[in-house]
Amino acid sequence: MKKFQGILLACDMDGTLLDDERCISSANLRALRYFADEGGLFSLATGRAFDAVTDYLDLLPVNAPYSLLNGSLILDAQHQLLHCAGMPSQSRALVNDVLERFPQVGCEVFLEKRILVCRMSPETEHHMRVLHLNYDCVPPSALPDPSSWCQINFTGAMDVIAALRTYLIPFGDVFSAVATMPTFCEVTRCGVGKGTALRQIAASCNVPRERVFSVGDSDNDLSMLDWAAIGFVPANAAPDILCRADVRIRDNNHDAIAHVIEYLEHHSNT
Repeated sequence: MKKFQGILLACDMDGTLLDDERCISSANLRALRYFADEGGLFSLATGRAFDAVTDYLDLLPVNAPYSLLNGSLILDAQHQLLHCAGMPSQSRALVNDVLERFPQVGCEVFLEKRILVCRMSPETEHHMRVLHLNYDCVPPSALPDPSSWCQINFTGAMDVIAALRTYLIPFGDVFSAVATMPTFCEVTRCGVGKGTALRQIAASCNVPRERVFSVGDSDNDLSMLDWAAIGFVPANAAPDILCRADVRIRDNNHDAIAHVIEYLEHHSNT
């Protein structure tokens, strides 16, 4: 039997797999290819949209279903749709309310294959430009039915987004709000996250929870870090994320994922 047979590893991208220049180190790539060659199942778990991961997919040995947009979209290893969580019927009203109450906030709505920008902010402009994302500008009245949405991303200055996240707390029974960075407020259907997606992926691969491992550095990774048998957190994560780690690993600029594979190899028989 191969060394990592029956093990599923779910990996965040920004701040974890990717270094600060948004590159994957040669050591991380070698370790992941070794992991897959030895029978391991490798899955991405990212807040990014599909168009923002395509440049990496040809490099990575993704051989299991993976999740995008904070768990709201699951694709198989051939990049075909397996699951789209959709958004609640109240989502259109939420967009209108937030845009009225927070006039400096930008709004991005992610569908399976499209990005719709309802209001441009400097943070949204930077997001689209840096990740080379194609998008259409539409008024909120032109948005399609929310059942086809995967995620809403509100963007703005840190203090404005902090106030927005506080405003959204009473809506927690309908929406889930997380952040990959202080200028983002990423909203999905309540109960949808990287953790729920990882449970679905593990079930589809017939991998028991005790053989599922995850690695991530941000607020949006907590649900999968908590659900996995071991949650690995790189040293660059904020203190409130590091304190939730089962195992702390090297930072994202020093081959964090290679460190995970080293750990799994050393402990594969225990």
